[in-house]
Amino acid sequence: MSTKPPTLAFDLDRDLRALATMASNLTPYLYEDEMYGFLSGDLPNLTLGGLLLRLYRLGQLENSLDADQQTMLQDARINFEAECAKWAVHYESKLQHELHARLDAFDQFLNECGDDLQSCAANYPVQAEKRTIIEHLTDELKELEALPDEIEGRIRHIDQRLRRLLHEGDFITDERLEAAYPKDRFWWMYGYLPENAR
Repeated sequence: MSTKPPTLAFDLDRDLRALATMASNLTPYLYEDEMYGFLSGDLPNLTLGGLLLRLYRLGQLENSLDADQQTMLQDARINFEAECAKWAVHYESKLQHELHARLDAFDQFLNECGDDLQSCAANYPVQAEKRTIIEHLTDELKELEALPDEIEGRIRHIDQRLRRLLHEGDFITDERLEAAYPKDRFWWMYGYLPENAR
């Protein structure tokens, strides 16, 4: 029986609320050791990668937002930039720590794919979003001229492993985001992992 590959849901209003809340909770998060900061309600944990992901994709959708949504986005951007400037050394260190942790986790996911293809296939959209977060963290560290030397080699190795597993397919999340994630760069967002070995 053939089933449609899983996709990733996108809720624009929740994304905006998450971004605004993350940006307003960067103190004391930036100078604390924890990688995951708790946010109340139904919002995801605060991470720099999650914040950068939302800042990027909502920024790409900015022209289609209404006035209130645009104000929320602009306020979040201002808060984020002010807090990162205030805690610059902590910000850079936390970015590096999170990037290493996410690369370790993605490596682990790929290792587990060798043992359980069905679970791997079902979890792939979430993992593709995590690979996108890795991209945003890497971009930010490059911008700060603070990307550790070994990182690009690690990412190349992970991507080589992922390409061997990935089957080309449709964009895995909301079509409103497709223009924000061109296929030539974000290729992992355009595919699926098969449930069974071919």
